[in-house]
Amino acid sequence: MDRRLAFFDEVDRRLRDLPRVSLSSVIERAGGIERMFLVLVDILKGFCDTGPLSSTRVREMVEPVRRLTSVCLERGLPERNLLFLNDAHPEHAVEFAAFPPHCVRGTEESEVVDELRPFWELQGVMRFRKNATNGLFGVNDANEVFHAFLTDRFREGHCTFLVMGDCTDLCIYQNALGIRLLANERNADVRVLVSREHVRTYDLPVEAAEAAGALPHDGDLMDCLFTYHMWLNGVEIVQTVTSD
Repeated sequence: MDRRLAFFDEVDRRLRDLPRVSLSSVIERAGGIERMFLVLVDILKGFCDTGPLSSTRVREMVEPVRRLTSVCLERGLPERNLLFLNDAHPEHAVEFAAFPPHCVRGTEESEVVDELRPFWELQGVMRFRKNATNGLFGVNDANEVFHAFLTDRFREGHCTFLVMGDCTDLCIYQNALGIRLLANERNADVRVLVSREHVRTYDLPVEAAEAAGALPHDGDLMDCLFTYHMWLNGVEIVQTVTSD
C-alpha cells in the first residue's frame, strides 16, 4: 500500500476510535461548571444559510451545538463563560483577496443563526468580533481583545475551553490551536477540547471547483487532517460530548 494511503487510513481509524465523553466528566475535570467555557466560532448565516460561503454540510453541526449549549446553561454555565467569536468584516476587508466577500458587518450574513439567537441575546454572554480567520485579536463591545480576555481567565487557575462551530480546517483549527498555544506560552493549566460532532467544514468537489474557478476542497479529508493536526498539537479531540 502507498505510504500516504496507509497514513490516511491510520488517521481515519484513529479518529473513528476516539471516545465519546459525557458533559458531567468534562465539568468534573474542569473543576466545576464555572471553570468551563464554550467558544462558539462563526456559527453565522453567512456560513450556514446564505451567501457565497454558506454550506449545508457546515449547517449539520448547528443543532448539536444548540443542544449542548442549552444543557450547559441549564446546568449552571455562567453566561460570561459563553463566548461567541464571529466574523464581522468591513466592506473592503483584506481577507477578501483569499475568500469571496462574506459576513460583512451589519449584513444578514454576519448574524448568528436563528437557532442560537436566544443564546446570543443573553445579557452576560461575551461577543467578540474578528476580521480574520484567527480571532485572538478580535474585540468585544468593551474593546477587550480576545487574547487578553483569555490570559485573564488563565490567571484564575485551571479551566476548560470547548470549541465548537466552523470551519474545522480554518477558524476552528486556528482558534482552538490559538487558545492552546497561548496557554502553552503562559504556562497555564488549560484544557482545549474539540468534539467532532460539533464542528464541520464545507465540501467543494473538483468538478464544481473547476466550474466556479475555485480551489477544490474535500470536506471529509479536510475535517480528518485538520482535526488530527489539532490533536498532534495538544488539542484534545473526542467523538462527541454527550449531554449526560
